[in-house]
Amino acid sequence: MMNPIRLIARLTATATAAFALLASSTAQEDAGADKWMTDFEAAKAAAKKDNKVILADFTGSDWCGWCIKLKNEVFSTPEFQKWADEKVVLLELDFPRTKQLSDDLVAQNKDLQKKFGIRGFPTIVFMDADGNEVARSGYLKGGPAAWTTDADKKLGAQTAEESWGTDYEAALKQAKKEKKLVMADFTGSDWCGWCIKLKDEVFSTAEFQEWAKEHVVLLELDYPKNKPQSKELKEQNAKLQKEFSIRGYPTVLFLDSKGKQVAQTGYVKGGPEAWIADAEQKLGIKSKKKGKGKADK
Repeated sequence: MMNPIRLIARLTATATAAFALLASSTAQEDAGADKWMTDFEAAKAAAKKDNKVILADFTGSDWCGWCIKLKNEVFSTPEFQKWADEKVVLLELDFPRTKQLSDDLVAQNKDLQKKFGIRGFPTIVFMDADGNEVARSGYLKGGPAAWTTDADKKLGAQTAEESWGTDYEAALKQAKKEKKLVMADFTGSDWCGWCIKLKDEVFSTAEFQEWAKEHVVLLELDYPKNKPQSKELKEQNAKLQKEFSIRGYPTVLFLDSKGKQVAQTGYVKGGPEAWIADAEQKLGIKSKKKGKGKADK
């Protein structure tokens, strides 16, 4: 039988270690919590100052099971916090049931919930410094590594999206100046499955971006269900949908600088190489890169 004094000493040491571990874990979580802002305008100012995107977490912190899992498995981890320090401004938009929020915060969060069409929790909306949505996420199984990898992919795709304009007249002027065609993508970006596949498999790739830079001015004509748009943009897109008799999405039209249709395509299976080959066949062109390679032979 173990000496009572040794037993007490061992139990005391075990309890001390357990307490230290718990304190360390709590301190880590508290440190992570301190980095989450709650004021939307302040978050936009911080994003502009640091040249970052905003990660807005629409959450039910004290009742939503998936929100709590996301916080425990991802947001409270050192790996996520390190990633967040480098890439985003953290903004918590909470909709609790028992936790008390100020009247101003409740009003702000409700306004943002309506603006971004939030229908369930957790919903993560990535925004630029002006508060415009650039990507969405939510709970993802696999811990911080899986979550941040997925977020990086979505935010990386946004770099490609920056080459897409939304102003029809501006696109025509640019096409005339650069002697290119306008490639108009009629899309339902936040609900149309084939549109999303086309974007992910083709338009977000480096191969497509390189080809597009050589041949076309990119124009997105979007018809979303939840994503907010200005009144002017909605009116422009509705007019163009009617003018070009668009009946389904995605529809991709190639237009000359006067707005005359010269070719049409849509989703093509096989990734960027297959899509580009199909587009070039319809347009009767070949990229300069391919042309040079052929001549060298």
